[in-house]
Amino acid sequence: MISWNSFSRALLIALVLTSSSLAFSQNTPPEKWPARPIKMIIPFSAGGPLDSLARKFGQKLTDILGTPVIVENRAGANGIIGADLVAKSAPDGYTMLFMTGSFTANPALYKKLPFDPIKDFSPITQLGRTYGLVLVLNDAVPAKSLKDLIALAKSRPGQLNYSSGGEGNLTHLAGELFNHSANIQITHVPYKGSGPALTDVLAGQVDMTFVSTVGSIQVMKEKRILPIAITSSIRSPALPDLATFTEFGYKEMEKIFGWYGLWYPAGTPTDRVDRVQQAVQQILKMPDIKAHFDEIGLMPVGSSPKDFSQFIREDIAYQDSLFKIAKVAKQ
Repeated sequence: MISWNSFSRALLIALVLTSSSLAFSQNTPPEKWPARPIKMIIPFSAGGPLDSLARKFGQKLTDILGTPVIVENRAGANGIIGADLVAKSAPDGYTMLFMTGSFTANPALYKKLPFDPIKDFSPITQLGRTYGLVLVLNDAVPAKSLKDLIALAKSRPGQLNYSSGGEGNLTHLAGELFNHSANIQITHVPYKGSGPALTDVLAGQVDMTFVSTVGSIQVMKEKRILPIAITSSIRSPALPDLATFTEFGYKEMEKIFGWYGLWYPAGTPTDRVDRVQQAVQQILKMPDIKAHFDEIGLMPVGSSPKDFSQFIREDIAYQDSLFKIAKVAKQ
């Protein structure tokens, strides 16, 4: 039988230990973040414009956050494989996604995704957006302006063609929106990537294509292809003499542009999301980054997590409407 004195001593010890434990937990500082390297997942192959831009931001974030930000390419399925990896990662601020507008196009293109683009991610910021896509022609097309091209297309319905980076690619949607807006019929020729699509325009195999201002400025400046209009509300500093579709009366083309963003998995602590967003705003103000953006035709954004979240919701709905115009069936 336990004596009263023994029970009292045990109770006293328990109370002392509990008090000590509570005092220790209250005095223990929260975990320092970041305390180890951060992975930046790029859901496309190495070597492209996205990869190059991500590595620049990765180095800048390394300097600001004081820990290595390691770029890791996880290509496949139009960015879905890499995005899914991030969606299923621990929400601790150590795995982020750096992706293009494919993020909002995929829900319109695929019947089923392995993640929910709204519920499974914490948007950090939209880093930047292109001024738009540029409609470019090869030298053999007898048109020197958008007005000439539309007149030519109306005189030859279905005979002219345009290449794209693939079924459902933004360059495909741009072409179909142009057909719809101008009431013309230019035939779509899908390729496995925007690179090959542009290569065959340069070679004279296809009449025209839409190209991003990112990565294609130099080819246009060398006059190897003829740029005739850009899908933007304002002219690009990299191509100041190039008129916008809006100037020609096709304002609906303004919504065709590429963009880049950062995401964390859903549930990532708000302070860590905000810290990265604030770091990106710092980076966008740096002279070398501003110069690089001007050089490749990119517009800085640096939106708040709330604004970026709203943009994503609206763009998913808009992409769905574009897919219906283009008559692209979900895969």
